[in-house]
Amino acid sequence: GLMWLQHGGNLRHTSEQNDGVSRYGWLMHDGENFGVQEIRDEGLVLRTEFVKQPGGDHGGDWSWRVTAKTEGKGPAPLLSLFFYVATDGQGTLRPVLENGTRLAAVAGTAEELGDFTVTFLPPTGEGGEGPKYASYNFLAAAVPGLHRLTDLVRQSLRESSVFSPPGRPRRRFFGVSSTGGLPGEPPRGQLLLHQVTLEPPAVLEVTL
Repeated sequence: GLMWLQHGGNLRHTSEQNDGVSRYGWLMHDGENFGVQEIRDEGLVLRTEFVKQPGGDHGGDWSWRVTAKTEGKGPAPLLSLFFYVATDGQGTLRPVLENGTRLAAVAGTAEELGDFTVTFLPPTGEGGEGPKYASYNFLAAAVPGLHRLTDLVRQSLRESSVFSPPGRPRRRFFGVSSTGGLPGEPPRGQLLLHQVTLEPPAVLEVTL
C-alpha cells in the first residue's frame, strides 16, 4: 500500500470524498494486467501505474511506478511517500536494510504467494534522470489489524528527522520511528514501511 504526507498537511492513506482530496480515480485499467491512477491533493499530483507479468505458480511479477509533482507557483512542501507491506494473520516479513536506514526491500513468505521479494528502488527525477536526493526512514511494527495501519503510522511520526540536501537549507520533517506498535492491542500481523522524503517532482518504482 501507499500513504503520503505533504509536510504541513494531513497524513493520507485512503481517498475519501469528504477529506479534501479534490480528485482521484483510474484513468486506465484492464482489471488484471495494468492500470494508471491519478490523485490530486492540494496542489500535489500523484500518478500511480502498475504492470503485471503473469507466470509461475503464484500469479507472476509486477512493477509499480509512482510519479509525484506539484501544480502552482512557489516552493513545494516536502513530500513523504510511505510504501508498506503488511500481513494479516498469516505470512512472515523480513526487512532488507541498506546503510541501516533505508528499507531497500522486504523479503517475505505467504501461503498464497510462496517466497517473494518487494524491492524499493531509489527515486529519480521526473524524466528518469537521477538519482534524486531523499531522506529515508523505516518502521517495523506488529499490527492488530489492517484497519489500524493509519493510526499506527500516525502515532509513530516524530518531528525529529532532518532533510539536508547538499548546498541548501536543512528542514525538519515528520519521520517514522524505526519500531512501534499500538499498546494494549494484540498483534495479528506485521508491518514494514519505507518512508521516502523528497522535493517533488520525482519518480519512484517498486517491484515484486
